[in-house]
Amino acid sequence: MSTNDLQQFITILETNHELSRVSAGTDPILEIAAITDRVCKNPGGGRALLFEHPYGSCFPLATNLFGSRRRMELALGIDRLDLLTERLAALLAQIPAPAFDRLDRQLAGLPGFSRYARLCAPSPGAADMIMASPDLTVFPFLQTWPADGSADGYPRYITLPLLFSADPDGNGPNCGMYRCQVRGPRELAIRWNPASGAARHLEQYRLRGERMPLAVALGGPPAAIFSAMMPLPGDLDEMAFAGFLAGAAIEMVPCRTIPLHVPATAEAVVEGFVDPEETVTEGPYGNHTGAYTPAGPAALLRVTAVSHRPDAVIPATVVGPPPMEDCWMALAWERLLAAFLRRFVPPVADIRFPLEWVFHQSGVISLENPRPGMVRETAEQLWPLPWFAAARLLVFVDAGADGADFAGVAWSGINLADFGRDLFPDASGKRWAVDATGSGLARQRIVPDAAIAEHVARRWREYGV
Repeated sequence: MSTNDLQQFITILETNHELSRVSAGTDPILEIAAITDRVCKNPGGGRALLFEHPYGSCFPLATNLFGSRRRMELALGIDRLDLLTERLAALLAQIPAPAFDRLDRQLAGLPGFSRYARLCAPSPGAADMIMASPDLTVFPFLQTWPADGSADGYPRYITLPLLFSADPDGNGPNCGMYRCQVRGPRELAIRWNPASGAARHLEQYRLRGERMPLAVALGGPPAAIFSAMMPLPGDLDEMAFAGFLAGAAIEMVPCRTIPLHVPATAEAVVEGFVDPEETVTEGPYGNHTGAYTPAGPAALLRVTAVSHRPDAVIPATVVGPPPMEDCWMALAWERLLAAFLRRFVPPVADIRFPLEWVFHQSGVISLENPRPGMVRETAEQLWPLPWFAAARLLVFVDAGADGADFAGVAWSGINLADFGRDLFPDASGKRWAVDATGSGLARQRIVPDAAIAEHVARRWREYGV
């Protein structure tokens, strides 16, 4: 079972020598991001960082909290990430005839999932401090790259937020993670995908001619942070899924000025309303592509309340050219996606995301006993799924290959693929797949002699090599 509190998680990291404290004063404008970027590039992701004295704020700030495989495991309270695949596979096995278009309802109806439904307390957290006059500028929110927010002159962003919304009747709660640009003490510009849950809710409010309540929570259960990032099927409640990941239901408390609930252990909560007819310009914003996302229209949150723990620690992430923290966070989704694919596309044995590919939905897919033509059949089953809508490249290998060994995958691809035959696009010509299984080759593969390998291993010390 994982912890449901960010500060408890930080303590766990420190106990396991996975955290470095930075006691020197540091600047949230570019400096903290530069330090974090340098640490993220270390082998294995470096350590988590706790900046104790950010300039201009009394709140410490933590980065790279989830930036390694080991920290991912500690965050979710598991010994290895493959347990996520096993747990979800066992849950999916309880659905006799899974259908993707209603998978959210099928999962929600299982006793093994519904017991993790969110627990809603009747009143807000009593220990939280409420700002008499909401002021976002007291927090050490980061500017990551030099041109961030330069279109309108607002360079600082909340980069690891949980955004909560619901439909106008209070149903269909959604929690997503979208970057939030700080536009002074009481305004946030929020850029979300048009297909996101928040965007769908905002359209429903627009049709009613009403403002949409929105809550932005910082911190809380690590499992909730992961769930907010994941492209879960349909309208599956992210907080219920977080409870499933954590092994315990997430306790939620009501906001003070809007009819929404947020995690009880959040470090800080920003409440407000979004007018569907009002937009502002947000961006540009430097991201994982190594370039800036161009400035564009964004929703505007007008803040009605800000509350925080007296000793709040502000979590943040830094995105940019990989490897970065979000690459490691995506490994949790990789392990869950493997279970979904095995249930819906039986030839698939596994999927692996090279760290450099994860945000293009591209991956290495292992197939059981591939035969000629199987890769094309499988690719045509995968491409219609929303999880692969933007998958620039899918590389298919034999299940006997190690999909996580990217060097080995590259070796297989260049040796076993006939690019005139085995490299093919989808109907749009924008997505490609490579058959690197070697199933179309007549050549005999090299297989080491097992007896000789055992003999050499037994005598190895005798050789003195």
